[in-house]
Amino acid sequence: MTGESPATGSDYILEALEAEGTSTLFGLIGEGNAHLLDRVNDHDIEFAYARHEQVAVTMADAYARTTGSVGVCTLTHGPGVTNGATGIAAADRDNVPLMIIVGDTGIEGRETSLQYLDHQSFTRPISVYQTRIESIETAPETIRRAFGKARTQHGPAIVEIPSDVQTADAPEATYRPKPVLSQRTSPDPSVVVEAVELLDNAESPVILAGGGAMASQAADALSSLAERLGAPIAVTYFGKGLFDADAPLYSGIAGTFMSPANDELLWDADVVVTAGAQLSGKVTRYGDLYADADVIQIDIDPDAIARYRSPSVSLLGDAAATVDALTERIAPVPDRTERVKGIVERAENGFEFEPSSPDGVLDPREATREVAARIPDDSIVTIDSGNNTGFPAVFHPMGADGRMLVNGNFGTMGYALPAALGAQVAAPDRTVVCYAGDGSLLQVVQDIETASRLGLPIIVIVLNDESYGIIRHRQQLEYGRQTAADYESPDFATVARGLGARAETVRSLDGFDAIDGHLRSASSKPLVLDVRTDPDVSRPGFPPY
Repeated sequence: MTGESPATGSDYILEALEAEGTSTLFGLIGEGNAHLLDRVNDHDIEFAYARHEQVAVTMADAYARTTGSVGVCTLTHGPGVTNGATGIAAADRDNVPLMIIVGDTGIEGRETSLQYLDHQSFTRPISVYQTRIESIETAPETIRRAFGKARTQHGPAIVEIPSDVQTADAPEATYRPKPVLSQRTSPDPSVVVEAVELLDNAESPVILAGGGAMASQAADALSSLAERLGAPIAVTYFGKGLFDADAPLYSGIAGTFMSPANDELLWDADVVVTAGAQLSGKVTRYGDLYADADVIQIDIDPDAIARYRSPSVSLLGDAAATVDALTERIAPVPDRTERVKGIVERAENGFEFEPSSPDGVLDPREATREVAARIPDDSIVTIDSGNNTGFPAVFHPMGADGRMLVNGNFGTMGYALPAALGAQVAAPDRTVVCYAGDGSLLQVVQDIETASRLGLPIIVIVLNDESYGIIRHRQQLEYGRQTAADYESPDFATVARGLGARAETVRSLDGFDAIDGHLRSASSKPLVLDVRTDPDVSRPGFPPY
């Protein structure tokens, strides 16, 4: 703290955030958190504010995913929390650790306030912890517990701080964070034996890696297990970027956006090892995939075990440590390893298509490949929900140092732009690319201004088919007609320029030269490309998934 005025509860809260490792606070100011944010001026925390609370929460979400730390966001009471709820729910579904500080009405007269809301009841279904600091004396233990819950239960913790607690005199004692244990937890050895027995008897084992494997940095461990076991390594959307695209035995994305290699390898699986991955509907093609296979589920979160399907064996522990424990006990199967490698290599270039070529619009598959070819391998790529979701999954290969961020378990429209903002704040030296549909971008378009104001040079690719694309395709398939899914799109380039960005409308592949110029210029402004695409091209995997 650098100010000369007496320390307040707000000062103490901010000092506690600093002690917990917080350098950036996301949010939006309102009556409830105005005092807290006034005191930010006297602390070494950057306040990165958005123009909508959903955006602010999602910025913190992407910051957490990118850094591996707890993302911290502050909202005002009532409508601030309800506006932010979609972002909170999305983080909760994807197990992202967040600390949401809700500035609330003072304790006296709270329920007669214009913006009164029972925040704890409202957020209980979409967060892992909800609490209220009733007096400044209880602040230290409450904050420690909230950070602990966010970290260990992998989700949003909601902490209400009334205005009179914010303005109270700060406690004299220095805030001390609870030590964060860094050792990797290993599974029960007797359960490992059960898993090894299944794998020793398997004829077509496969490995499925997800976000938990990414968080555990389990790529090397998984590669060793796959090599010994003779199993392909498939990934969920959350695991894309865990391996280089040409890594041995890496067979690409599985489920809805199935790679050609996985389409050949996964249907006959008799044992599936899931490492930090969930067998949700999209991952299993709604139960068709792995229907008769035994499942060995590895997860560090007890609540994740059997969330979608009861495993034959459940191994509670860190992904890398648990996979290592399996590998030590598995006998090599070299013939199977070579056979699987051959299938992966043959299928490597299987995503071929004949580009559609109506006048004035691009095939979104071709457009996505063009973007991928022009950006660094270690880029962070954020993906929105809708028809646009499938094109980066299939046609944007990632290097092992790259990362894809997607809200894969809630399907939130308007996720990609704020996620790109948060990721760029977290990683200012990396290229960040956002793929958004036109419908998704219209929900958060105002926060292009946030990118301009904060000097975040994100690249926004609007795959613009002038419709709610996936709804339009489903309507046509199921009803033979469309309702409220088509519209005339705005000129996003003009809108973006008005919000301070560089922008172009793209109707040919040459238009992507703007990306090259943007990267060469090292601009601090965002670049928005309104890519007009063929509305008749549906995402990979449709229908019916």
